Amino acid sequence: MEKKVVFRKENLNLGNFPFRNISLTREERVVDLVNRLTLDEVILQLTRGGVRDNGPAPAIDRLGINRYNWNTECLRGYAMNGDATCFPQPIGLAATFDQPLIKKMAHVIAVEARAKHNNFTKHGNFGDHTGLSCFSPVINIMRHPLWGRNQETYGEDPVLTSLFARAYVTGLQGDEIYLPATAVCKHFVAYAGPENIPTSRFGFSANVSDHDIGATFYKAFRECVHSGALGVMCSYNAINGIPSCANPMLENTLRRKFNFNGYIVSDENALENIDIFFNYTKSKMETAAVALNAG
Repeated sequence: MEKKVVFRKENLNLGNFPFRNISLTREERVVDLVNRLTLDEVILQLTRGGVRDNGPAPAIDRLGINRYNWNTECLRGYAMNGDATCFPQPIGLAATFDQPLIKKMAHVIAVEARAKHNNFTKHGNFGDHTGLSCFSPVINIMRHPLWGRNQETYGEDPVLTSLFARAYVTGLQGDEIYLPATAVCKHFVAYAGPENIPTSRFGFSANVSDHDIGATFYKAFRECVHSGALGVMCSYNAINGIPSCANPMLENTLRRKFNFNGYIVSDENALENIDIFFNYTKSKMETAAVALNAG
């Protein structure tokens, strides 16, 4: 049975809100909407309503805001919830060295994502892989042969990975004022194994020199940011002993050096790992504070 999206009667005049006025700039509309949110509403949006693992952020009925699911994968197609074009794995795509082709592929993904999202919303489906915030591309550098996600990367070359990152981001997001979908570059940073031997990816610390992290691991993320990506995902691992999602490099490097002004999302359960696997914090409350302050 289909679920219809219905708003309460008192919200039928929502068009009067400035954030719904399409004659205003995108920035003006966003500022108006954010300023109308209560602190509790912001917290519920950040934590997806307190649901465990995946689930939609709750609706804000008084503003006519629907539920929204952030857990959406688009790496090689919008194909994890119903039919869609499914492209080859990125490691195979990288072997083509064809940046225009990757850009065209990402555009197709964006068109299909928008069409399917509209249909999901129409029928009240806000489950996994129904949103437009694509957790893609994977721009980690393939360094460890036992890592279980090597096939999702563009290989071991930071330059090629950077070029493909730009092609994917610009193809997915396009150049219109309102984007068909948004790219979330992942996983920041130095996240490429091991999978579980000799240690788990959830508790692994990548001990990386300043030179290596700059020359090898930052390059593709810098390109992602400069290509206009609206999101970045922090990773499970630690970098030199500090968990990625609590690491000052999110603020100092990603935001200040690269001028990233989008949103940062944690990998699934990565925040819990900060105290469970790394013992970096002593409580969930401290973990949340450390992550927010990090960027």
